[in-house]
Amino acid sequence: MFRRGVLGGAMALLGVGSARAQGTGAGAWPQRPVRMLIGFAPGGFTDIMARAVAEQLSAQLGQSFVIENRSGASGTIATTAVARAPADGYTLLFGHSTPNAVAAALFRDLPYDPLRDLTPISEVAVHPHMLVVPADSPFRSAADIVAAAKARPGSVTYASSGIGSVHHVACETFAKGAGIELTHVPYRGSAPAMADLIAGRVAMTIDGVSAVAPQIADGKLRPLAAGTLERIGRFPELPTLQELGYGEIDAMSWVGVFGPPGLPAEIVASLTAAMDRARPALVRVAESGGSVIAARNGAEFRDFIALEIGRYRAVLGDGQIPLN
Repeated sequence: MFRRGVLGGAMALLGVGSARAQGTGAGAWPQRPVRMLIGFAPGGFTDIMARAVAEQLSAQLGQSFVIENRSGASGTIATTAVARAPADGYTLLFGHSTPNAVAAALFRDLPYDPLRDLTPISEVAVHPHMLVVPADSPFRSAADIVAAAKARPGSVTYASSGIGSVHHVACETFAKGAGIELTHVPYRGSAPAMADLIAGRVAMTIDGVSAVAPQIADGKLRPLAAGTLERIGRFPELPTLQELGYGEIDAMSWVGVFGPPGLPAEIVASLTAAMDRARPALVRVAESGGSVIAARNGAEFRDFIALEIGRYRAVLGDGQIPLN
């Protein structure tokens, strides 16, 4: 049923403004540098893909696209800023499935609606996740985890990068499909979660290929299953959790380009055309991190996000899970 922190006090002060710019002014867009906000710190999958996209858009459209990392509150601070920005094409968002889909199911007081308060322009890439355990774990299969959890409910722990993250939702979906109880251990980001997993302080996680593949190659983690509907090209021998009978689990992050609401059609068209031209150059960047280039634009991308929100709500219970 799955397809891919507490909001800080400052977050609550960020309202979605009602005043929007209604035009682009004289001349063709863009006439000056464009800011592209990211809701996460530099160095991760989202940041790497965003910088590759910014480089391509700069080359295609003849103006600088400048990345601005505005991290915090599960990526929703940057998303809120774009949702209330003027619709003049000079502030864009490199969005992620967490603030652009998960947050709508998780947070009751989210100060924007991902479908109403943003203009979806182009999906860029999807990043598959997989079930892994420490290399010295007694678990050698997903069935071993299920058996241990059934014998002692809550005894098997899993790490995530935070409440509402893809890892959190994927592991809970696995637990639901297997009819077991797992204990969630949330961290402030993937790096500390991965460190404790490797050290054996937690038993398992479902995390992205870019995070786990180097650790698998170094003999620090053992892969057990793909967390996606289809097998992962980089690990074709791994069965999917769905193949193993644990439900329709499709754990992957996705990223894409968004604008403020009411972004003029001519700017959307320029960005969409530029992204279509850029995709061949983005393939190598995506594949180096275990990702796959995506091709949804405009209304198709919006429909996909609506489906994602519905799937997350089915797991998260419309914001009913505890935020601690």
